[in-house]
Amino acid sequence: MPGELPWPEVPIGNKNHANAAVFIIGGGISGMCVAIDLLKRNKCRKFIILEKSAGLGGTWNDNKYPGCCCDVWSQLYSYSFAQNPDWTREYPGQEEILAYLQRVAQEFQLLLHFRFNTSVVDAKWDEEAQKWKILVKTAPGSKEAEYNPEYEIKADFLVSAVGQLNVPQWPEI
Repeated sequence: MPGELPWPEVPIGNKNHANAAVFIIGGGISGMCVAIDLLKRNKCRKFIILEKSAGLGGTWNDNKYPGCCCDVWSQLYSYSFAQNPDWTREYPGQEEILAYLQRVAQEFQLLLHFRFNTSVVDAKWDEEAQKWKILVKTAPGSKEAEYNPEYEIKADFLVSAVGQLNVPQWPEI
């Protein structure tokens, strides 16, 4: 019976590993915002956030070069529903922004919805089933790849929240 266990009964995100109401590609600022909106406005918990990197934060997780910081004033660089009054400078650095995003993910319990080290291979709309069929691939060498290197997820909605600032452009010197 519920409530008789000595630990809290918390629903986990992998209850139905291959189905979701909403499938979000990208675990950066935009992907997290979509997920939080699903939770707050729609009370939807049946979503997956797919992230190709090993951690959340998008560009703020991927770019770790010396001096990496934001070119937007810090007071404007936070979610309206999760303001950060504790920025240490006007143009926050990568580490501070990533820490802020990690706090927000914890506050809204987003981590159980993430699938890290995984990328989209293909996504097609199945007219007959009225579902997206998304083929995903886990990163080579990861523990997940040992058991399930590639699999399909079905979803009602597909959201692209991929960033454009996570691939550095090196100058030709």
